[in-house]
Amino acid sequence: MQIADIMALVVPPVTDLLRRSRAREGAAGEQPMFPTVVAVRNGRVVAAVSTPRMAATLSCASTLSVGVGADALVLAAQAEVDGAPALTYSVMTRDRRAKFAVQRLQLDEGRTLVAEPVDGGDPQDATVLRVLAEAMAQEPMSVDRVARKDRGGTFGEDLFLPPEKGRVVVDAGTVRSLQKRVKEIAGLALYVPRSPEAGRLAIEAGLPRTCLVEAGAWSAVRVAEPGDDAQD
Repeated sequence: MQIADIMALVVPPVTDLLRRSRAREGAAGEQPMFPTVVAVRNGRVVAAVSTPRMAATLSCASTLSVGVGADALVLAAQAEVDGAPALTYSVMTRDRRAKFAVQRLQLDEGRTLVAEPVDGGDPQDATVLRVLAEAMAQEPMSVDRVARKDRGGTFGEDLFLPPEKGRVVVDAGTVRSLQKRVKEIAGLALYVPRSPEAGRLAIEAGLPRTCLVEAGAWSAVRVAEPGDDAQD
């Protein structure tokens, strides 16, 4: 994927996350958007982890790279650039192409206005890109030999899930593990399944329902239980 395509996928959900953060301001005053690392795979956003601590968010990059087989990781964070509010995006692809982009913000009177992201030049702190590069250098986990739970292992029966289902089960386990890691600091790991069927399989594989989101949105949604009348 080209970096421009990656940005086109990531910017809408991140700006939505920014607006949701501002909607929760209340008595505590303005609450900045948590630093968020987003995993892109096969032309779509697959998973993300958001925590109030930059170091904690970055610590999840390797797990996302290995567990969901990300084609690219993007670290999005609210910051000040030249004294003005902005979102910054640090992009790293599997083939080590990097990009730093800036999206200017106007935050006043309850409104959140965003400009188009532009080239940010060299980041002031290259640590983020280095951590993302180290994460993307790790080999993704194989999904070809994920054991079935619906077979007894009788001779002649497949012992492993088809790779496309194994992929969902590994994704679900990865995001579940990340959620356990970040929940104590008010963080959240999110998973965007490719279809309602994949969402149901992820839940069956142990993904917490609070981590499941529908494509194009960050809000938690209900997934039909096995036996429900809902169609794929």
